[in-house]
Amino acid sequence: MKNRMSRFSKNVEESAKEVKEAKKQKGRLWHYASVIGIAGWLFAIPVVAGAYLGRYLDRKIEASISWTITFIILGIALGAYNVWYFYFREK
Repeated sequence: MKNRMSRFSKNVEESAKEVKEAKKQKGRLWHYASVIGIAGWLFAIPVVAGAYLGRYLDRKIEASISWTITFIILGIALGAYNVWYFYFREK
């Protein structure tokens, strides 16, 4: 009888540990998903803003250079910096 209770107790402990681990894994998944989502927005917003600003300047100012391409490249650089800064701040 004592041997059965000991095995039962061990099974319950193992099950409890598995449930705790599963909860931790689920929490990590959502954390990583939110970090990726935030990083995506941090990158996309400067690129789109640069495209709109460049398009506006192309329509207003007649110049030999394309402001749209210029500001998209600047937006990519700014977006990459934002993601880099956010990633290292998270750690």
